[in-house]
This record gives sequence, structure tokens and C-alpha cells, in this order.
Amino acid sequence: MENKRYSRLNIPDWLKWVFAVTLLILIACFIYGIYLYNAIQQDKTSSFEDVKDEVMAETEIVTIDKVKRFHGDKAYYIIYGETNNNKQKIIYYPFSKNIEDITIVDKSEIISEESIRKGWNESCKNCNLFDITPALVGDKPSWEITFTDDSNRYVIDYLSIYDSTRIEQFRFNHMFK
Repeated sequence: MENKRYSRLNIPDWLKWVFAVTLLILIACFIYGIYLYNAIQQDKTSSFEDVKDEVMAETEIVTIDKVKRFHGDKAYYIIYGETNNNKQKIIYYPFSKNIEDITIVDKSEIISEESIRKGWNESCKNCNLFDITPALVGDKPSWEITFTDDSNRYVIDYLSIYDSTRIEQFRFNHMFK
């Protein structure tokens, strides 16, 4: 009977250590990335409760449905709220908390987001919509529409919140593909 020996793959010890240390570093980086992402997200929304309290104290708003952020020339919190007499409002509350810079818009006086979306869908057939959100361009309340157009350019379009006239538009070409 013949004795068959199976050869084992011999890996040098130093290579095992390099592999183990590299794997440990990658796992640590992954965990740190998750932690960093969560910390940034938490920091981004941590001031929302304070802003809600301040808006309710300084305006006629009694209930708040949603809070967003907008960064233009100045940074604003965008608050969707309702008054005692059930009037829905959009409040642009500045990060600086300067009461003189608060802008309040009555939702009954504006063109709805759905109407803007419908008009956009009709005018831009081969485009890819990312978001429609309230914005403040200078002192003009507007809708910010972000999308890629049929030429694959990234477009940011600002339309008046009252009559949907264009305030300004930015188109960005891809430099590298």
C-alpha cells in the first residue's frame, strides 16, 4: 500500500500577520465610517427641536409638520406648519436666528409642489428629477428643482413660488466620464 501525502499550502507567518492586520484595519475603517455617518446625520437634525420651539414662540404657528434645511446665500430652516385657524404656512427661519430675516409664506397663495412637478414632467420628457424643495433666492421664495436634463447635465432651477416664473438656473456639465 502506497502512502500518499497531501501537501498543505504553506503560507509564511509574516504574510498571515500582514493579512490579519490589514483585515483589522479595514474593519476598523468600516466601523468608523458608519459611526461618522450617524454622527453627521444626528448633528444635521439635532437643532430641529429647538428651531420648532423658537418658531412656535415667535410666530402664529401652533403645529409643525416638517422641518428641512436650505443653503443658498444664507442658510435657512424650512418649516411647514399650521396656525390656529388651520392656515398652512411655510416659514423660512434663518440659521442666524435673526427675527427680521424670517419669511412666512401662506400655502394657499403659492403654486403647489405637485403643480410644479406636473409642469416639469411635461416640459422635460427625458430628464431625471432628483428633488423639488422650497428655497429662498435673495429675498424671493421659490421652488428649487434639481434634475439631470436630456444632455446629462446637472440642473438646478429656481422658479417663483407664486407664479412659477424662472428666477435663475444653473447647468453643470460633466468634466470626467
